[in-house]
Amino acid sequence: MNEPVDVSEIPRLDEESFSPMHPHFLRVSLIGSAIFAVATIVVGTTVALVVPSRPWIPILVMSVMLALTAVTAGLKVLEVRNIGYLLRDHDLSYRSGVLVKTVETVPFVRVQHARISQGPIERSFGLATLEVNSAGPDLHIRGLPADDAERLKIVVVERAGDLAEEL
Repeated sequence: MNEPVDVSEIPRLDEESFSPMHPHFLRVSLIGSAIFAVATIVVGTTVALVVPSRPWIPILVMSVMLALTAVTAGLKVLEVRNIGYLLRDHDLSYRSGVLVKTVETVPFVRVQHARISQGPIERSFGLATLEVNSAGPDLHIRGLPADDAERLKIVVVERAGDLAEEL
């Protein structure tokens, strides 16, 4: 029989229970924006010097791109404050977003693979990304301390294996 469930009795994902990202994650995120801004300035200035008849066009394009980069950096500051993860007995949840807030949850029974990745900037700050591939949506939890990412990966893989054996 398929009995109805009272929605008020379903456990909630408590906002305060989510673990925030490491404080260095904001720096790592902003470094990418800074690199893009420097590249934009170099390319824009070079093009303005090469095309002396209309230097205002590349300068205008460069200004718009720098303004968009500044807006993106501001949104990253707000986003990093909202990012978090929550490990529970049977699942892993990830919260993100500024304008559009999302919470993704992957039950361990659906996990197919987990891995850790580190780019050069992440590595220099001791951070890593935990990637959890599942039979549904995949989770990419960026900004974790490398040790925490490794421990989370072990827990996810072990619990996924335990639940697979139970089936």
